[in-house]
Amino acid sequence: MSEAEKPKKKSESAQQLAAAEEAAQARFEKAMTELREGSHRFASKMRGETEIDLEELIDPDGDVVANIADVEGDAGAIALAVPVELLTFDTWLFGQIGDKDELDLKDEGHWEMWFTFGAWIGETLRRRHGGHWILFGDDPHTWRIGFSKIFLEIAPFVFAEQLLRMGSGAIRKMVTEIEKIREQHDEAAEKEPQGALDRFLPQHYLRLHTVPLGQWMAMDFATVSRLWNEAPTKELIVALRESGPRLGPQNQQIVERVCEALARGNQDKPVNEQTNDRGLFEAVAQIIGLRRATAPIAIDIMERVVVPAMHVGLPEGFPPLDEDDLGNLHKGIELFVFFCEVVPHQHQADDEGFLGSIPHEHLSTPYADRNTLEIGKGDWVVVNPLYLAPMLKDFDAAKLLDKYDDFVKYVGSQPEAPRRRDDGRMLAEQAARSLMDLKATVGAALTENAALLFRLLPPPG
Repeated sequence: MSEAEKPKKKSESAQQLAAAEEAAQARFEKAMTELREGSHRFASKMRGETEIDLEELIDPDGDVVANIADVEGDAGAIALAVPVELLTFDTWLFGQIGDKDELDLKDEGHWEMWFTFGAWIGETLRRRHGGHWILFGDDPHTWRIGFSKIFLEIAPFVFAEQLLRMGSGAIRKMVTEIEKIREQHDEAAEKEPQGALDRFLPQHYLRLHTVPLGQWMAMDFATVSRLWNEAPTKELIVALRESGPRLGPQNQQIVERVCEALARGNQDKPVNEQTNDRGLFEAVAQIIGLRRATAPIAIDIMERVVVPAMHVGLPEGFPPLDEDDLGNLHKGIELFVFFCEVVPHQHQADDEGFLGSIPHEHLSTPYADRNTLEIGKGDWVVVNPLYLAPMLKDFDAAKLLDKYDDFVKYVGSQPEAPRRRDDGRMLAEQAARSLMDLKATVGAALTENAALLFRLLPPPG
């Protein structure tokens, strides 16, 4: 055999990658076996000791679900009409905890009950509706089910622990939540002529935990700057305590921690003379200066569809489709992405600018100690709201969706275009909501003489 005919040896990095993929696959298969077996153990144990068939308990046409639906919302009726099966399930489940006061996951028996209960919930929903286990690490608390017909992710083991710690009424809540998920699937199926389709894959859900989020904020930086750079620290603490209640009771602990950190400094000097801590500055700014913020969305969605849709505006008509356009349609490009690419933009974007849109002269830094921004590391960037305002002034979410619907019909009317179902409606709705959110935030920045900021957030979970 000549040298050229000899098989080439894989590089060391390729071998390591292959080994890692093989190990990950082995871990996934092991976890799936444990989930299936755990689910079976739970249902079998329940049936053997109580004669309750869990499938009948959650049957949408069964007596238990019907009974719950009949008395939903009426506390008195609920108390009198709890099905005996639920009482039996409650009694049996919490009897598994034994003589301990509450669930203790360090106890082997408790852990086994929790794990098999969570496995049963997850496997039952996955088999019923179709979906995927998304496994992060070894802790089942982090494991998720992502459904394939609707974009919904649940954490079965977190839910199982909540139920086990809830006490009386937990199983009623379980049946109710499972029924809500079934209703969401039924609603999705009714909207599709051929019924709900399997459109969401594991990678759709992995993105939720791996793709950074982008968010816009309207911030009263004039007040923040005065209190941070000029006022004595004790005055800043007073302002923080005055602003804290509007953030809600769930954030009071954060406000207190910030105040405690500031209390350790010289109370008669400005904070700026004592520290340049970026995290502390941003926490203070959000407590005192935040006037409005958009809901965070995945940064790639923002760059691929939200910002382009803003530049598209509300087109009067649609251009003819050339060979490249038809080729993209045959390759399966999502229709709303296609809409944003094909329809001429009413507002010119700076392709080399921030988010592929905003010229760099409309950007500045909110930090007094530096001019170089590191957005990928979480730095905030100030954006001139006057650049975005004209594009958003007349924006209307319903009109954008109407134009998109017209575009889908237009594409369908082209004889050379492939017959495609509308797979872009969800993206279109998300872009429309996000742009209305941005419009309101830009409006708040302008009317309240506030700064408009953009920031990246780490992926949730």
